[in-house]
Amino acid sequence: MSVAPQSFVTMAKSGQCLTVTGYSALASLVVLVYDHAITFDAEVMNIWRGPRTLGKLLFLWTRYFGLSSLIIQVTVMSHGSLSNKVLIASVSVDIILLTRVYAVYNRNKQLLYGMVGFQLITAATTIVLYVFYIPAGVGLPSIHNLTGCASPSVSRNLGACLFPRIASEAILCLLMLYKQWDRYRNEIGSSQLKPLVQDSIIYFFRSILAVHLTNLLVLYLAPRGLVLTAAGWEFAIPCTMGCRLLLNLFNHYGSASGQHTTL
Repeated sequence: MSVAPQSFVTMAKSGQCLTVTGYSALASLVVLVYDHAITFDAEVMNIWRGPRTLGKLLFLWTRYFGLSSLIIQVTVMSHGSLSNKVLIASVSVDIILLTRVYAVYNRNKQLLYGMVGFQLITAATTIVLYVFYIPAGVGLPSIHNLTGCASPSVSRNLGACLFPRIASEAILCLLMLYKQWDRYRNEIGSSQLKPLVQDSIIYFFRSILAVHLTNLLVLYLAPRGLVLTAAGWEFAIPCTMGCRLLLNLFNHYGSASGQHTTL
């Protein structure tokens, strides 16, 4: 069956955009694998040795769910399915941040219930926005090795999905900063609290500046076929940073106590 020249040009452009997005996803996978490699010794020391705990299970879930999902993304090039996994990864990292805040605030139940409720609202809002703004992928026919799956009608308003997550992470970071300020104001020193606050600040600004803002710029300024170019980074960086948060926590408390932590 013959293909109209204009249709072929459109499909060729879609294929080019798909290639660029694929290389971006591959680069994010390389970063994730590299981080796995340089922190694997810390993983063996803090995670695989000693008793199994909820914190260790959360680490393994975030680490290997992120790696396997991004490998699938690079392999099958299905950006719509990746968007669902990005949400799962962000929720996993938010759980890590939430448990840190809960521990710092002396296991305050009211704070926990309030934050869990807010996280549920945030997740529900993000899901609704994802469903509304991400259509099903459109298959590209096989013409001169041009194959794949693209979403040409993805709305630029997809950036709205990032705002609930930004708000959630900002609140968790502010809670850590307030706790540190409260202790400083009351002249209560805490060598254990300082690394937790530092990690929260580093995670927040790296997540916001390096990932979310970049993704917003891509969504609103890039050609429509490239709006999902940064999707892999929205997945890789939170998974990497979430695992680093837990590893730093295990390293700090393990070295402070001289034994394996029970977190």
